[in-house]
Amino acid sequence: MNLQPASEFTYEQLTDAYNETRVDYMVPMPMNVARLMEYCRVYDVSLEHSCVAVEEDAMLGLGMLGVREERGWITRLGVLPAGRRKGTGSALMMGLLEAGEKDSLDTIWLEVIKGNTPAHQLFLKFGFKETRELIVARRAPKTQLDNTIFDKVKRITTLNHEDAIILLSHREERPNWLNETESQQNVRNLSALLVELKNGGRGWVTYHAGLLQLTRLIVEVTVGDPAEVTETVLAVLHQRHKRQDSIAENLCEDPKWIGFQKAGYFDSFRRIEMKRPL
Repeated sequence: MNLQPASEFTYEQLTDAYNETRVDYMVPMPMNVARLMEYCRVYDVSLEHSCVAVEEDAMLGLGMLGVREERGWITRLGVLPAGRRKGTGSALMMGLLEAGEKDSLDTIWLEVIKGNTPAHQLFLKFGFKETRELIVARRAPKTQLDNTIFDKVKRITTLNHEDAIILLSHREERPNWLNETESQQNVRNLSALLVELKNGGRGWVTYHAGLLQLTRLIVEVTVGDPAEVTETVLAVLHQRHKRQDSIAENLCEDPKWIGFQKAGYFDSFRRIEMKRPL
């Protein structure tokens, strides 16, 4: 087995290999070439820092590394069925950490799906420490909404992509890599709603509106009760996008999460965020 930079492979090869690593994964995550290219662009994944495990011209596994300033982020780590029980995962981890050290990164981050014990144990073995648990939440479309909540609304302001990025850059809490301002800035055509309540509460939501789905939802409460403002902001959003399914990734279990639940979101699965100094 040897490790080669992922940049030596085509996106078609990387996509095929990645999908093979997920054939029996606990959370289905199918990928196509266009989505993988977009994923690498949005999350600053460097194929030069990423690596592929190869044995006799057969790909056994791959792991990708996002790079931002002095930080790195391990993602899409997976082992093909042919590479299992051969130490492929450990070899990939060593290759990714060495790539980070050569580039003078000071911290490496990653997430692992809660319940994926083999991967979790692998990361612990390499010195990663848990930082927090994150929620991936979904909401099915509803054509009928509780309109009484709109009695609380004083003013709604629609904002464009540039305004959305300004809002995101002023967040007080530390966002996860997927939700960092750098990631959102790389997304095209973000939208935002600024909502003011009659009781003085105030909050906003940024999101990407696709034809069938709302994604990249981020809610911030600037004034007022976090649960109430979050529920109201999301009610305004879904009043305008009644037919779209919605997904909000890497939420913290805090008072805002209560507002998400009141707005119809449910806990789909959870990720454990981890980090390791280099």
